Amino acid sequence: MAGKNYLKQMDFGNEAADDVDDDELKSYFVTQEHFNIFLKENKRLQIIKAKKGMGKSALIKWIGLAISEQDENALVIKIRGSDLSRENFKLTNALIEPNDYIQDWIVRLCAVVNRELARKINFAYRDDEISLVESTEVQGFKERSLVSCLLERFRSILGKYQPTSTKEINHHEILKRIESLDESKIWILIDDLDATFQNSNKEKVNIGSFFSACRYMIQDVKGVNFRVTLRSDVWPVIRRHDEAMDKIEQYVSEIEWTEEDFKQILCRRIQTEFSDDFYGLDDDELLGKIFKPTVFWNEKQVPTYQVLYILAYNRPRWGVQLCKLAQDDALRKRMSHIEKLNIDARWGEYGLKRIADLVVEHKHQCIQVEDLINSFRGLERRFPQTDLLEIIRKKILNSLNIQVDGQKITKPEDIADFLYRIGFIVARAEEEYHGYHHYSYSELPDLFSGRSGHGFDLMWEIHPCYREALNIKKLNAEQRNQKSLSR
Repeated sequence: MAGKNYLKQMDFGNEAADDVDDDELKSYFVTQEHFNIFLKENKRLQIIKAKKGMGKSALIKWIGLAISEQDENALVIKIRGSDLSRENFKLTNALIEPNDYIQDWIVRLCAVVNRELARKINFAYRDDEISLVESTEVQGFKERSLVSCLLERFRSILGKYQPTSTKEINHHEILKRIESLDESKIWILIDDLDATFQNSNKEKVNIGSFFSACRYMIQDVKGVNFRVTLRSDVWPVIRRHDEAMDKIEQYVSEIEWTEEDFKQILCRRIQTEFSDDFYGLDDDELLGKIFKPTVFWNEKQVPTYQVLYILAYNRPRWGVQLCKLAQDDALRKRMSHIEKLNIDARWGEYGLKRIADLVVEHKHQCIQVEDLINSFRGLERRFPQTDLLEIIRKKILNSLNIQVDGQKITKPEDIADFLYRIGFIVARAEEEYHGYHHYSYSELPDLFSGRSGHGFDLMWEIHPCYREALNIKKLNAEQRNQKSLSR
């Protein structure tokens, strides 16, 4: 098969986990060691936060599949956050006190389970209200299995709601199904709980009370577990607003992908596509079928997957998108491998997608986030902190009225802190023997807002994935030209 152009046949796969079938996802999903905690019955509430493109939907789908495999009797309910809106349950009563919100969430969550149970036992009901549970009923569920309690309701109303035709046969079959489900564990998997989140007091109370409702349910009833995903930037907003979240913090974890994880993601997709041809190849050999092994980056030769990882900003979905764009360019140029010139050719187009994602992800925090980003168009890619703050003062604060998280911003440090928090800029520290290291907000969150704000000798960089789209100048290009002329 020497000389075969595998790049032509390569399909990097779907970017949206929701749109792939179960077998495809399992074939290339890369697990991390700590993912096992999401499958443990004694870890009844787990909140997974991640940035856009990090694979929240893929993870929640994998959790559902893995739970079903380890317990065939488990009742796995996977829903989107938007499916939990009050409108979907025809709830119209006013919510005033935080406890009203909590009880309302408990009613909705029980209704979700009720609807799934009705589907499982083939219980046909005409009135949607039958799925709702009164908050007073929930008090009677304490220390009991939630499934058993809810199935009792079906037993008690079997004759009232079931169609009269073939009633006896239906009753007998339904009772058998009820008995088979009576000891089942419930796993409620909620993807993108904050899909419609806006940074208002009402929304913050709403999301915060959801987590309190989950906590009360795992305290009071048996056999129900929750796995919930939301965006990384939303959790701190909720955490600051509601002191009750102090008790929820222990259940929160964040998805992060290392460079080695990203390499495995690419290898799995290649292996899945060419399982027969590539059997027994190691990772580097697999990558070498599709990518040129190394490219010139940052004044040295580095593995191609490393550049893709950097430009993907550690996010698998972004990495897959970039691979597809570079593949298209390579095939147009009749090439058999993806090289740096293919990445460069689509870098700007890719960067525009990333800016659009950034705006969507953070506009609930700052409606002018796109204006903030565009203020750096055509500038250098790297600044000392004093220069960064001066640029913000002149190009942003002098011309825009900025609000972040509902507060008017008047200090350049606060704008810089926000840009750092959303990942538009990263901190760079030079290391004597190891080149340099980039610090993210999660590693050093107080560089602008804390007492250590001026205690580090750091440079600030616009992340590479955004640079080409903003026409950011190449670093020290003028100085390099001068050096070459003087030689």
